[in-house]
Amino acid sequence: MSSDEDEEAVALVLDVGSYYMSYGVSGEDTPGFTKLATSTLEGTLDGKAPIHKGKLVDKERMDDVIKMAVEDVGIRPEDKYLLMSNPTTMSNEDKAALLDITFEGHSFPGCLTISQASLGLYCSGNSSGISLDIGYHQTTVVPVYEGYPLIGCPSILTSPISGVQIDELMKKLNPTLKGLSDDDMTSIKKGLCQVSETAMSSQIETREFELPDKSKISVGDEARFATELLFSPHHFGVKSPGCQELIYNSLHKVDPDGHKDLISSVLPMGGTTRIPGFSKRLELELLGVLNHEFKVLNQSESDKEHMKWIGGSIVAELSTFQEMWVFRSEYEEEGPERMVKKKLLF
Repeated sequence: MSSDEDEEAVALVLDVGSYYMSYGVSGEDTPGFTKLATSTLEGTLDGKAPIHKGKLVDKERMDDVIKMAVEDVGIRPEDKYLLMSNPTTMSNEDKAALLDITFEGHSFPGCLTISQASLGLYCSGNSSGISLDIGYHQTTVVPVYEGYPLIGCPSILTSPISGVQIDELMKKLNPTLKGLSDDDMTSIKKGLCQVSETAMSSQIETREFELPDKSKISVGDEARFATELLFSPHHFGVKSPGCQELIYNSLHKVDPDGHKDLISSVLPMGGTTRIPGFSKRLELELLGVLNHEFKVLNQSESDKEHMKWIGGSIVAELSTFQEMWVFRSEYEEEGPERMVKKKLLF
């Protein structure tokens, strides 16, 4: 690029979770690549996810992930900016480390990290709302107003309710599942799990399910019963509010004047929210705790899978975001900590 500011940002967009990661070029409808977060440059699956429960836990692995994305997408870093999603609960120290990794290890002319909650809402066509992100290791509820998550506000809540807890509960209910891998359990959740409209529902018949390796296993009512953890965790000894209560608690830590804008767009995110029946049950549970009209956003299946990445793809192409990029010249002159406080406000 001829200069930092004169060129429109066309970026490599990278979304790294604790289970999956996606990357590709901005302006596209879907990422070019989706891999397990443990994928390595050598093509194995024995790496460590660089981000875990909102924290950057392995800088070297994050550097490798960026290298892998550059190689797989086939770009020249000096010709593209880098846009990364970040967990909303990520510390400023970790955001500064992401800038260090970007500019010290790679030749990108500019970088931007944006909250996953904000990116999800941009994907849905909204800039204000509440995101309910049920990840592989934790759930995070984030109020977002006009594109900005309310960072530093007590309204951002986390819970141990997660995809892996559902896995563990299913294995407890059906001991024959205990030897299955994370990938096997994810396949079962995608293929058999469902969320009932009420806690007391008819049982599911035991069914035979084919795993990725073509072996078969019998799965019964645990495929429905385990998902009750999402709304009634106390029934399973988990000391956490259910999803509906997390949203209620988050909302009531925000100025009442903002309630209407926030609950007009309640956005479920994460693979667990794709389980059939989840959005309907969430609506029914929220009816019991909210006194205002609300809307649970229901994205298409393709958008649900890559919501944060799609939001990043959109944002990277918007002229209104150009002043938010951290340029290499600024980074070198002012340092990563100052850049985080000055620009990375998402």
